[in-house]
Amino acid sequence: MKTKLLFASLLTFTVQQTTLAQTDANGYTTVNLSMGASYQNRVFFDFSANSIVSQPANTWDIAFYRNSAMDFGTRINDAQTIQVYEASNVPANWGTIDIANIASWGAPKYNPDITTSLKNGAFEQGSATYGWGDYNVANHHIQGKIIFVLKYVSTNEYIKFMIEDYYGGYTFKYSKWNAVTSTWDATVTKTIANGTDDAYFNYFSFTTGEKVANLEPPKANWDLMFTRFYTNFMNIMMYKMAGILQGPTVSVARVQPETQDTSAATLPAPAAFLNNIATIGYSWKPTSGAPYSDVAYYVKQGSDYYRMYFITNGGEANGNMYFKYKNITSVLDVTEVSKKATFGVYPNPTTSDKRVTILYDVKEKANNKGNVEVYDLTGKRVHQAELTNQAGFYKQELNLSHLPTGNYIVKITFGGQTETKKLIVK
Repeated sequence: MKTKLLFASLLTFTVQQTTLAQTDANGYTTVNLSMGASYQNRVFFDFSANSIVSQPANTWDIAFYRNSAMDFGTRINDAQTIQVYEASNVPANWGTIDIANIASWGAPKYNPDITTSLKNGAFEQGSATYGWGDYNVANHHIQGKIIFVLKYVSTNEYIKFMIEDYYGGYTFKYSKWNAVTSTWDATVTKTIANGTDDAYFNYFSFTTGEKVANLEPPKANWDLMFTRFYTNFMNIMMYKMAGILQGPTVSVARVQPETQDTSAATLPAPAAFLNNIATIGYSWKPTSGAPYSDVAYYVKQGSDYYRMYFITNGGEANGNMYFKYKNITSVLDVTEVSKKATFGVYPNPTTSDKRVTILYDVKEKANNKGNVEVYDLTGKRVHQAELTNQAGFYKQELNLSHLPTGNYIVKITFGGQTETKKLIVK
């Protein structure tokens, strides 16, 4: 194991671990990942590099989405146990906000876990057009309209907060409640530009009053984030869970029941792959105790496919979330036919029913539909099917039961280019 410590600030450090892949008899790599006791760390995992990046979870309060000058969003740090209240939708009321009126502000707002976007956070749940602000057609900025109050449940502290403007960066103001004088401290105004960091978010701490650097790996270097998040547990109450949120470029399919410890891999239907950030979430475990023994996850990252399942749930005592995973792309025989699409043929060899699945991921619409053709070794075409040219993720089953056992050539044509594969029909 190689461990590297990167000191990101006076209070924050990152631990990056890259482990040598040691596989079991079925080709699975075991990952002994831990969030630490009391889930004290936020941990990122990258399948392609088998790497873990871990940082203290409580060194920031608000994350500002910075991936595009024209796109915006936020996240509250759920590890801090923060409730967000909309205190007023009139910016001029900044000076008259009183925490004695908290009962009249409605239910607290949280980062949604049922969403396809990490940047759809608690502030985006406000009553303005874009949650916390409205679009200004004159200058193309998002102008703040909502005054929020953040309640820190564990310390009973309050912070008044408002995003005033967004365009390539966020200008916001805040004031801390002084419990001794029962008044708000002086208002502080800050601007955090999107900047050039290779990360989805910039992070801000009310404790230091500054941006906190290096709290997220480069965007291409993580797939899953092990973290705290709120969920509407059993539709009864908002409950803080520890679990997994997936990155913006990842889709996940959950399968239950399914044998976990197996060398086989049968890809779920395309519709089963979801972009909801909490597709894995806490669905791999009960609220306490060992992980479910009949749940497997299929993770799609670009043209790569991984199968994973969990083997250890240490709970709050140690934060251990051990799992096994395997890159099953080679099993699916996925190949890039053109820059517009990738295709896979599986199982290969076929099983006794002689059914083959064509898996295809169309990244960009082509002018004409694609084709899949099967030829015997004499060059005779023995099967043909049409493939859609619309962007999306599809799979199509070919029934080759009419073919005798033997070797065949599968020819796939898409976007003006052709790829061939050898197929063994049993």
